[in-house]
Amino acid sequence: MADGVDGAAARRRFEFIEQEVRSQLVGRRRRRDRDRGTAFTLQVATVGLSAAITVLLGIQVGGAARQWLSDTALGLGALITVLAAWQAFFAHRALWIQRADTVHRLEALERRIAYYRIGLGEDAPEPARADEFLAEYERIARLDHESWSRIRQAADPQPGVPDLPPGPA
Repeated sequence: MADGVDGAAARRRFEFIEQEVRSQLVGRRRRRDRDRGTAFTLQVATVGLSAAITVLLGIQVGGAARQWLSDTALGLGALITVLAAWQAFFAHRALWIQRADTVHRLEALERRIAYYRIGLGEDAPEPARADEFLAEYERIARLDHESWSRIRQAADPQPGVPDLPPGPA
């Protein structure tokens, strides 16, 4: 081969990229789905609890029942505050959207790799193509990390702490 990589080595490199993309998709889909579920649950819980407070405070009763409804509404209000802080700190909705974007990019790369593999037949992959696929995968991983870092910084800004260069993908 032109760049000194034999057919077996080229196959191993290509298979490494295929496996890496596949395994990253499994983990990232799982995290995306978890963040989507958490974002939905937190949103529904805060809206539902807010509605419950409105109802509890609007019920016209007297005596001990009125005090109990008021105390319950107060407790639910405190719980909403905790849930809202949780939402703001962990940013599950933003993470869900960011992870959905990364999954989309990885799925597109997986399709391009599969399409290329179909065209190979029994031939060994071109090392340059394997390198291109690896470079694309690394670009996707870098963009994912940068986006994740921006979301985390927005959710938990730390004044005076310098930005660190990205670590390995």
